[in-house]
Amino acid sequence: MVRCSRKYTFSIAALTVIVVVVVLLFNTIGKNALSGREERITTMMLINKLNEAIAKSETFYYKDVDREKVYEGAIKGALAALGDPYSFYQSPESFQREREDLIAAKFGGLGIRIYVDKGLVKILSVLPYTPAMKAGLQAGDYITKIEGEAISIGITSGKTLNDVVSVLRGRVGTKVKIAIRRRGSSEPFEVTLTRGEIKTDSVEKTMINDAIAYIRITNFTGRTSEEFHQAMTDLFNSDEMRPKALILDLRNNPGGLLDSAYYVSDALISEGMIVSTRGRHPQSNKEYKSSAKVLCPEDIELVVLINEYSASGSEIVAGAIRDHVRGVLLGKKTFGKGVVQQRIPLKHGGAVSLTISTYYTPNGTSINEKGVEPQVDVDTTKLEIVDAEMRQKMRNGRYVNDFVEKWIEEEEKSTGKIPQDFSKLETNLSQLFETLKQNSISLSEDLVKLDAKRVFNNNVGIYQLIDLYHDNQLVKAISIIKNGEVQKIISSKHSDSIADL
Repeated sequence: MVRCSRKYTFSIAALTVIVVVVVLLFNTIGKNALSGREERITTMMLINKLNEAIAKSETFYYKDVDREKVYEGAIKGALAALGDPYSFYQSPESFQREREDLIAAKFGGLGIRIYVDKGLVKILSVLPYTPAMKAGLQAGDYITKIEGEAISIGITSGKTLNDVVSVLRGRVGTKVKIAIRRRGSSEPFEVTLTRGEIKTDSVEKTMINDAIAYIRITNFTGRTSEEFHQAMTDLFNSDEMRPKALILDLRNNPGGLLDSAYYVSDALISEGMIVSTRGRHPQSNKEYKSSAKVLCPEDIELVVLINEYSASGSEIVAGAIRDHVRGVLLGKKTFGKGVVQQRIPLKHGGAVSLTISTYYTPNGTSINEKGVEPQVDVDTTKLEIVDAEMRQKMRNGRYVNDFVEKWIEEEEKSTGKIPQDFSKLETNLSQLFETLKQNSISLSEDLVKLDAKRVFNNNVGIYQLIDLYHDNQLVKAISIIKNGEVQKIISSKHSDSIADL
């Protein structure tokens, strides 16, 4: 310890002498002549200071220091000092995951959607034509082990759902062994799966009725343009009756690739500017104009659903629709992310995300930190505080989960099939209502049924794209289309905006 102290004293003394010499040198020589060198020396001093701080922590900190984590933390801190929430460091693992999910929109995996239930990993759904489907995995199965290692999520294990995803994913053609615990079975069983190419879909579609088509875009990936084109073709180019209106759902869409958001806008708008970007460097200044290759004819009425979680690419589309008076925006004001990021790979792994420009709607408006206002303001269904507290108490006690899962298990044993009809369970809910009453939980039957249906769907692999009973915003969109109010709203709001100018 004494020797460390002496070396430390000497190094500080030597550094002090060097600094004094440098200062004297700067005072002697003109600052203009050495401005570049001065900057380099200052930078080196800061780098040396960082290295010294880390070296001291390695020497004196009471636990072992992971040097790689410390340096990565320093990089994160450096980018955080920019004061921009969208500029950050990505670890090699995070960068690779984003390239798979966002840019390629495909990865090597099993074909399952998973979530956390009671600290365990549970299968929400099994995608068709995937290794998981071929291996017979089912919604409601628990994954208890991966490669022989027990899996649990939470503070005790220190593992997150992302950790599990990272292990389950891998190169196409490689194998992974997992243990499954299935309802109705006393013992888990093992299965080895060969990872396949799994595509992540960002576009979903359905017909609400003969006159209204519905498309949801969950985010803007490298495959969104292809998926959107296919969805529009399926909905509007069929031999059957063509829909008269389209509901485009961008709620909870956080954004993604600018080019994909441009493509969707271009498919809806026949001419003019869609979005422009302006930055510090000339290459960041770009204009994205309509190519006039619309997929949605102008006689098709358009309602776009937005909310406070619609951001970035969603706001590009919404802003273009609003400025070109192409359709009605319905819901709540969007998030307000009007800036563009670029991912720049680092030579030794990972990447940095840097904000490079601000984008502007066709009318030259920046929506950054302001968002896009809907023409029709409609709230989501919200529970009263008392009901919300009661529902949380019900969920914490797992009363609905336990009842529904037990019913599914018994039904499966008696029929030999996984039940798919919720109405059969619904007729038995009186027992659940009695259990809730005994535990001082007072909720309307409708709210309990809604929760029971959610648990039922999660455990039998049913995915519900739209809810025509409880989704206030969707119901309102359908109503204004049926009542012929779309053009009236567009004309009214357009006139208001002209008067304001």
